[in-house]
Amino acid sequence: MTKENKINKWVGEWYEWLLGEVMNNIAKDGMKEYGSDLLHTVILDLYNLPADKITQMIDDDKLRWYVLRGCGLQLKSSTSPFYRLHRREKLQSRENYSHNHPDASSGIGILDKVYEPYDGMIERLSECLQDSMAELGFYHRTLLEKHFIEKWSIQRIHKHYSISKTHIVKDINYGLDYVREFCKEC
Repeated sequence: MTKENKINKWVGEWYEWLLGEVMNNIAKDGMKEYGSDLLHTVILDLYNLPADKITQMIDDDKLRWYVLRGCGLQLKSSTSPFYRLHRREKLQSRENYSHNHPDASSGIGILDKVYEPYDGMIERLSECLQDSMAELGFYHRTLLEKHFIEKWSIQRIHKHYSISKTHIVKDINYGLDYVREFCKEC
């Protein structure tokens, strides 16, 4: 039986119980509406684990607790994909809501529209970005393109190129710093 089939069978058996635990004990109160998204995020991460690890956790009846622990970490960690996608946006919308309140001090609310004269700013920045990318070395340019344009994760870049994740992050940051410095005057 393949790893995917094992995971699918296991999820079929335990999904309702896991969803109940996540909804009642992990994603409480305001995050309850995101409980199924949280569980799905962690279940999808199971497919990236090695087959022998999945088999061992299923045999030892530890996979349920692994998934629940993963849900808790995804919900609380500010660097997790789930937090970045759901929780941070929810918190930002709450912060911006106060600006629209009549008693709030001056500021731009999420419903206000800002009018600024752009005078070709977008075109200048786009041209500057293209020039900086052209001057950037092949290695750093490729990392930036894979990560930001093609939306590859650090994990996917790591697997594809066999480069350590630490170096990938360091080199992406180097490329970003180079582009920022190049485009500082634009």
